[in-house]
Amino acid sequence: MSEKISLLKWENFPKGFSKWKLNPTGARLEVKDLGCGAYALLSSIPGVNNTGFVVGEQGVLVIDAHFSVPMAHQIQERIREVTDKPLTHLVNLNYHGDHTFGNCAFPEETVIIQQRETARRVLFMEEEKDFMTPCVDNDPSIFDGVTLRTADVEFEEYYKVDLGGCVVECHYFGPANTPGDTIVYAPGAKAAWTGNVTGGIFGLALETDAIKFRETLKRFIETLDVEVLVPAHRTMVGAELLQEYLVYFSEVTDGVKQAVRAGWSLEEAMDRVTQSKAFSLPPDDPMAVVMTGRHRYNVKRTYLALAN
Repeated sequence: MSEKISLLKWENFPKGFSKWKLNPTGARLEVKDLGCGAYALLSSIPGVNNTGFVVGEQGVLVIDAHFSVPMAHQIQERIREVTDKPLTHLVNLNYHGDHTFGNCAFPEETVIIQQRETARRVLFMEEEKDFMTPCVDNDPSIFDGVTLRTADVEFEEYYKVDLGGCVVECHYFGPANTPGDTIVYAPGAKAAWTGNVTGGIFGLALETDAIKFRETLKRFIETLDVEVLVPAHRTMVGAELLQEYLVYFSEVTDGVKQAVRAGWSLEEAMDRVTQSKAFSLPPDDPMAVVMTGRHRYNVKRTYLALAN
């Protein structure tokens, strides 16, 4: 019998946590040339998924399939503005629907690549639709035409694709936002697609905790020579963001360890292990309450990991 997988449910999120706004309706993906055959596809709607692709002599590797059939088609339309080479590979950066639901709209011959933990969770498509529906304005029609398409290739820690004169690397450094977070790296461009590992002024340990997230970041930083990060849900940014995330998750880890040693309850820890000034937005910033809710969530996950 396969190991039971715990799926996310909104009732387990702390009060004040803001659901993501991921409705792709009206979003246009703009092509950004990163050099050496690598391209980012950047969404015109902030927060809606960015994706990308890498072109070699023999074909194209696509990074993420987006949330819907129309968005998956738009990815292919943008690629066709650059090249007519076949879409040979598609990598899903994590299992969530905004990264995987578009898989079904890619050519049958396109090889779908997923990290093992991602592949295990993609199978629960109907549960994922239920979880993601509030993030698309409770409009399930966004998922019209979406059918399950699973991995052709599963990997553990590393998988390399040679596109002909251009190599693309898939790395798994450990769990961060999800159990199977994949980093796609284009060495020629020194660019990495980071999915949900990087988002906002600090990361969200959605299915992990601050300790695990920090260790994954360390391995990422030590392994890859990166200059450009292409996150799924924020603007492109330099690799210095990873060091800033290390500082944040170290602060959370240290603060929660002190809370546990002092015998604080979970609610006390969530109230008293606050964001430092470096990771706080001005009170009048509309994103301030969102990031505070995410911080409280990170504290909760870390407290539960340390207290059990």
